[in-house]
Amino acid sequence: MENITPTMLLLWDVKRSLEKGFSVSKGIKTFIDRDLAHPFVQEVRKWHILLQTDPETRPALKLAPSKRHLLALLEQGLRGQTILEALLSYEAELLLSCEEEIQRHIAKLPLLLLVPLMGLIFPALMILLIGPLLKMIEL
Repeated sequence: MENITPTMLLLWDVKRSLEKGFSVSKGIKTFIDRDLAHPFVQEVRKWHILLQTDPETRPALKLAPSKRHLLALLEQGLRGQTILEALLSYEAELLLSCEEEIQRHIAKLPLLLLVPLMGLIFPALMILLIGPLLKMIEL
């Protein structure tokens, strides 16, 4: 799970917590307790502490819109509203965006694989072709 985006991990932890009958806060704590060295985890930790100390304040975070949307959903859940359906639809959107990102990366792979071909294999083939010619010239 090391290459999964922290946004997805947070969403899955909260969703799993809600499906087991626990609270949104329990899912957030599960995510925070993970040993991830990612700035988003630190932001979520600060956000959660600020909401626990003063639930009326809305912490200003410097995050991407998708992460802010997830935290806004979780705020609603912490205030007692039902958010499981919204989490499920948001999970589908995140999975779709991850698949699109993977497809974009896959589309770039043929071009990236040309670098070793042109830099290593092509010169080796040229040496194999020119080597016998050079030997014939020496005679």
